[in-house]
Amino acid sequence: MTDKDTPKKIAALGCLCGITSQYWDNFGRRHRASQATYRDLLSAMGVPWEDPETLDREIARRRLGPWGAVLEPVQLLKPAPAPARATVRIWSPAPAPPAAVDVFGEMVSETGARCRWETRLAPAGRLRSQAVPGGFRVAAPLPLPADLELGYYDLTVKVRSGGREETGRTRLIAAPPQAYAPAWLEEGRRAWGFNLPLYALRSRGNWGVGDFADLMAVIRWAGPLGAAFVGVNPLHALEGRATADPSPYSPTSRIFLNVLYLSLEMAPELPACRPAQDLLASPEFQAAKACLAAAALVPYGEVLRLKRRVLKLLYQTFCEAHGAPEHTPRSARGQEFARFVAVGGESLARFGQFSALTDHFQQGDWRRWPEPYQRPESSAVAEFARERDQEVRFFQYGQWLAATQLGQVRQEAHNQGLPFTLYEDLALGASPGGFDTWAHQELFARGPAIGCPPDAFNPQGQNWGLPPLIPERLRASGYQLFIDTLRANLPPGGMLRMDHVMGLFRLLWIPQGAEASRGAYVTYPARELLAILALESVRARALIIGEDLGTVPPRIRRELGKSGVFSYRVFYFERDAHRHFLPPEAYPARAMATVTTHDLPTLTGFWQGHDLALKRTLHLYPEARLAEADAAAREQDRRVLLEDLRHRGVLGDGAAYDPEAGDSCPLELREAILDYLAQSKAVLMEVRLEEIFGAPEQQNLPGTWQEHPNWRVKFPLTLEQMEQAPELARLAARLNKARGPLKDSGQ
Repeated sequence: MTDKDTPKKIAALGCLCGITSQYWDNFGRRHRASQATYRDLLSAMGVPWEDPETLDREIARRRLGPWGAVLEPVQLLKPAPAPARATVRIWSPAPAPPAAVDVFGEMVSETGARCRWETRLAPAGRLRSQAVPGGFRVAAPLPLPADLELGYYDLTVKVRSGGREETGRTRLIAAPPQAYAPAWLEEGRRAWGFNLPLYALRSRGNWGVGDFADLMAVIRWAGPLGAAFVGVNPLHALEGRATADPSPYSPTSRIFLNVLYLSLEMAPELPACRPAQDLLASPEFQAAKACLAAAALVPYGEVLRLKRRVLKLLYQTFCEAHGAPEHTPRSARGQEFARFVAVGGESLARFGQFSALTDHFQQGDWRRWPEPYQRPESSAVAEFARERDQEVRFFQYGQWLAATQLGQVRQEAHNQGLPFTLYEDLALGASPGGFDTWAHQELFARGPAIGCPPDAFNPQGQNWGLPPLIPERLRASGYQLFIDTLRANLPPGGMLRMDHVMGLFRLLWIPQGAEASRGAYVTYPARELLAILALESVRARALIIGEDLGTVPPRIRRELGKSGVFSYRVFYFERDAHRHFLPPEAYPARAMATVTTHDLPTLTGFWQGHDLALKRTLHLYPEARLAEADAAAREQDRRVLLEDLRHRGVLGDGAAYDPEAGDSCPLELREAILDYLAQSKAVLMEVRLEEIFGAPEQQNLPGTWQEHPNWRVKFPLTLEQMEQAPELARLAARLNKARGPLKDSGQ
């Protein structure tokens, strides 16, 4: 192979591995994948390309695709009443299919039920075939046992043909055609609800971070106001260190919960735990708690230390009363915890080990631990777990309490008559040094990070610092991590918002140390991922909302719609060619409508231009002219907004606002915008607390880390003040009038 051939072959191998050769950004600019990008991303995927023989071999193997084996790693089954069939690819040395092939099959369901059978196939007729080394393969349909229910099945086959015997394994997925949606929404009813940053809530009872008791309090006043749901930021576990990234979108694990949200006053062990009661009542503790509660920014590390002191005392009381982990449980509560640990299985065991190791090494990034502990299956980790069993179980106890309290939150929503138990949020990925990557190292690429290209709100693009899953390996694993993640986050009878839902189709991989503009999109097996999403959604009776913002090709939105995934429409972005805001009737029905998101300015911040001022101050504009253009565009936005609101009749003609100043955003204006959005065809609408009460600070300013207090700004009012505020009931009445009553909606 000459040097001239090498770049073409590397690009060809990259494309076979899902690396796209080019894409267009929101400005209409084309970006081509460079040779350096191909090489970096192939290496991160674990695909060898360095020498000519290896490169040719990898290209040849991948060009065979599914024809290289008896079975693909995953196969989707057609929905009933079509007969269930799997495709086997039978090898033959001859130029024609063998006359008869003996197939021995064993299929195992999720419950462990086994079904064995044997059959003789006659692969004649017009079947697809493909030449392979030493012969060819023909794809033949293998009949499966009848009446398969929705779910997952592991199929193993042994095929005898052409004088040789082959075996293969595949995961079969019998999925519904669409994700779940309640019948009352399909009938045309429209609903609204609240969305809030749980960590930022203030209340008389919390310790400086909003907790599950606060969430229950919001639910109690949301129902009578006519809300259909209450939404929250991702509740995923964060790194258990004071200096950790506080972003709920960069968790250590998407499977486990953030124990900071525990309300320890709700813990069943507290009434029997005198040491914890004494500590809570002590002047020193009360002073520390009051200081944290009064802080303007969320003091994550300090709250974690305070809660852990109490939690350890509660765990000690639990062990004394109900049985230590190494002993047989002595009570019903002890048995309940034992069941929780058993159901959690290896994943929960490893999470406890990871958390204990984090404490032991005083380091939350496993890549910086001593080498023997960097692999969860190592003998060093096993020995550590045996020696520190109590510590491991302590972290499992924290997860048990958190899961229990989250269940109580969902039950409270049901008790209050909300049609949805909870509106939860699923982050796109997990931190590179966190639990998920430690426990599933073979699935994650090392080095690259995912992000997004430059767009109007982020001219430099974004690097989110999250390691991508390797599509080929995820598929080879039967998507078990994806399945487990959905099951851990889908609220039964609720809704799940999937952050950056385009990740089911493609993700922008940015090579390590490179700018976002040097990244390339990598494709994912969307058809299979959507089938799993639909199956888990139907099982949990949970509606799926896909955050389809940014660089989104139209075909992706079409495919999401076909799969029953609701769109996510942001008022700021829904414009026509002349920058006017789309009329309410132009919104799609199967959508969640919202004014803004956690990454965008609040209503008040938008009107005031607070976000633009921050970008200028923090030098986020690569060129001064872009800042000037944004300022001019925002002034025009304000003019257009007033015009559209008045034309719709939601803002009185007598209301006088100066679009040039943008120095305030009165309640009347905020209510008019929400009323405008409430009239949209979108069956769902979320209202953020910041919009109701005029908070100017957005939760996150993309492109910043230490420069801006992302995920740390507390809400200006307490829950008690918000509940009594007249604007809350006034806005709810206006929304109920625009959206219609939810009586007898049910689920």
